[in-house]
Amino acid sequence: MHLPIYLLPVAGVGIGVLISLIGGGGGIFYVGMLTGLFSVSMDQAVSVSLATIIPTTLAASISHYRAGNIRPKIGFLLVAGGIIGVIAGSYLVTIIPLRILRIIFGIFLLVMGAGMMISRKKNQVKEETSENNQLEEPNSKENNPFSKLLIVKGLVFGLLGGLMSGMLGTSGTPPILAGLYSMGLFSLEVVGTSVMVLFFIAIAGVITHSAFGTMNWLLVVLLASGSVTGAIIGPLIGKRINKKTLDKFYGPFFTVFIILMAISMFF
Repeated sequence: MHLPIYLLPVAGVGIGVLISLIGGGGGIFYVGMLTGLFSVSMDQAVSVSLATIIPTTLAASISHYRAGNIRPKIGFLLVAGGIIGVIAGSYLVTIIPLRILRIIFGIFLLVMGAGMMISRKKNQVKEETSENNQLEEPNSKENNPFSKLLIVKGLVFGLLGGLMSGMLGTSGTPPILAGLYSMGLFSLEVVGTSVMVLFFIAIAGVITHSAFGTMNWLLVVLLASGSVTGAIIGPLIGKRINKKTLDKFYGPFFTVFIILMAISMFF
């Protein structure tokens, strides 16, 4: 199936809304859509994806910041690890076969998915045994951004996200989502903080990958024009949805998404 490129803005709106509602940078969606629907070569799809992620996540970050969904101190911990990961991943991809890298990362993601399932189960038990009926933020004792545990978690998960971006040319979404969720953020905070983190990772990714891919700026402009619009609309939609409903949906969604991503790495 081959669609004309003038439909890229329309496709971009849909992906932009999705990104701003579920978190992430959308690299996987962009690459899959460009290669599958618009017959763009893989090297161009990766470079266009990384370049498009920048304005999309910037627009989504601004919208989420205004809505109060971003935890900057926690986010910048992951950014620090992510930039290191992008640089390291870009180097590793030159010396280790891509197939082996994908298998290694698939194992990482499976471990993350299992960890999220365990963490979610513990949170459910805590909520069920709570003496009052007020909704408490999961892992609230871990929400101090200066605690040693959160610093280590932030750097490690950011590093994994950066490695994924550097090695595979994607935004590195799954480790970032897993890390933020395990650090006790509410679902909307996970979404908002993740797009902020991935904005900086995307910048580092474009810089490190620019020498390896061919950049088609026409495709970037067409796709970004739609995705930025969608990224602005998404948080406005999310703001109207009940937070309890989102928390019930996002937890299982994040877990299933990461496990499916892990499985895809083995094929």
